[in-house]
Amino acid sequence: MKDSAVSLGGHESLQDGLLRVVDDLVDSAAQTDKEPSSDAQNHIHRLRTTIKRMRALLRLIRPVTGETFFRRENERLKYAAGCLSAARDKEVASTTLSELPISGEAEKLAVEAALSGFEESSSPGKDLEKKIKQVKEALLQTRHRFHRLDLTGAEREVIESGLRTVYRQSRNRMKMALREGDDEAFHRWRIRVKNLYYELQFLQSIWPKRLGKMVSRLSKLQDKIGFDHDLAVVKAMLRKTPDTFGGRHSVDLLINRLDKKSRGLRRKVRPSGRKALAERPSRFVHRLSRRWSKRISPRS
Repeated sequence: MKDSAVSLGGHESLQDGLLRVVDDLVDSAAQTDKEPSSDAQNHIHRLRTTIKRMRALLRLIRPVTGETFFRRENERLKYAAGCLSAARDKEVASTTLSELPISGEAEKLAVEAALSGFEESSSPGKDLEKKIKQVKEALLQTRHRFHRLDLTGAEREVIESGLRTVYRQSRNRMKMALREGDDEAFHRWRIRVKNLYYELQFLQSIWPKRLGKMVSRLSKLQDKIGFDHDLAVVKAMLRKTPDTFGGRHSVDLLINRLDKKSRGLRRKVRPSGRKALAERPSRFVHRLSRRWSKRISPRS
């Protein structure tokens, strides 16, 4: 989907832009019905991305919707994402292992055993079709709920409160991840970076040059953290049922190799994160809010 389809138009109100983007996202996701069944992973990727964007927008407007609305729709979308997680994780695991740098015959055999295990356990079938249908129904329900909102006069509150919260959490979770260095801390950071990336992409027309630069940096950052998360997902799957993937010894060899790759990624992530999230939340949001005021002043 083009950036313009997920971004606020130059003269759109916050509500008009939000509803247009939500409609475009859901309509695009519905197009999976017209694609070949062999494109199952593309279907899953599009649906998961749609869910993530809608959850990010939902979090952005959280201060003006009320907790009941936010929690209900967030749980609906979270459940929808969970319907697709198993199929996505198996595909990620196979791809990650296929591209994993290996050293020696023992690691080569371990990778082959693990790939064989994933291949035997991954057949989407009718169960996946049923889950995709459930996901689309959830997206339609949440779209309907979005259309019942009235955000008139709440634009600055969304920017000053909603965006500030996500930006601050992104920075705080970065500090925790870099300090503690465990998989869960990096996963929590990744979630908020992705939220912030989608939110700033939506608001980019308010301050094109500044937000364009931030969106570009956050895109690269989320890719790096996302790849590290893929490694963590593979490790968790291998540990859960080692006998499925060649036994404990083979799994231990793979986990050691995955850990080494993860450490290298995290060394690169540190400067990228600090650069992308360098500005203090209060200062950044204050400057963005002033840009919003200038944007709407000619129309007032």
